[in-house]
Amino acid sequence: MQEYKDDVRKKIVEAAYSLFLDKGYHATTMSSIAGSLGVTKPALYQYFPGKEELYAAVAAHGREELASILDRSFSTGDFRSGIEVLFDTLTQYTSQFNGIYSEMMLLAVHNEEIRTLLRHDRIEDINIVESFIRRQQGAGIISGKIDPRALAIAGDALLNGLLIDILAGLDKKEAKKIWIGAVMQLIRTDEKERAEFRKNGTSKKPDTWEGTGGSSFPFHHPVGSTTTTELTL
Repeated sequence: MQEYKDDVRKKIVEAAYSLFLDKGYHATTMSSIAGSLGVTKPALYQYFPGKEELYAAVAAHGREELASILDRSFSTGDFRSGIEVLFDTLTQYTSQFNGIYSEMMLLAVHNEEIRTLLRHDRIEDINIVESFIRRQQGAGIISGKIDPRALAIAGDALLNGLLIDILAGLDKKEAKKIWIGAVMQLIRTDEKERAEFRKNGTSKKPDTWEGTGGSSFPFHHPVGSTTTTELTL
């Protein structure tokens, strides 16, 4: 029974994810989500008490997608190739990203629940990126001298800024060139550090940033619409 409920919940989240990206938060209603699944609105309330709670689940789904995108982008082991693939993947959905993000930021001004939700979401997004960076440091690909959280926040700010600039008219090829150049400068290791890694299999990390915390703007990455099917609740 629990497995069935988990499967139903997953389908609801996937349907909402698609609709939020395509139509925006305000225009997506519980009724439209129910309609896309072929069920009644009261049936949705058995799983989510309201749209804010459902959006929170969608945001968590988006973080899972982010982690998956990072893993797929860097699966070849070549970091430069990975950041190119990552950029190409995320910029496919620039307009969708900007639409939902801009709308949620405006709603957050007058809605404390949405503001709290967005803050939690962005902190968790950065945690995912920071964890990825730490793994790359452990593999000797990114300098162990760099604060991984600071790098996660910097990468987040850079990418989100470039996405906005693309919408404002910046050529995507130019944006990609800036992205690659900036990231490669941020993550570079020196010869002494590379030699240390080859010798010891580890890169020394300064004690000053070990275990640091913080928050930043979100690292939202919509990855396209999810095709929905009728659902039996």
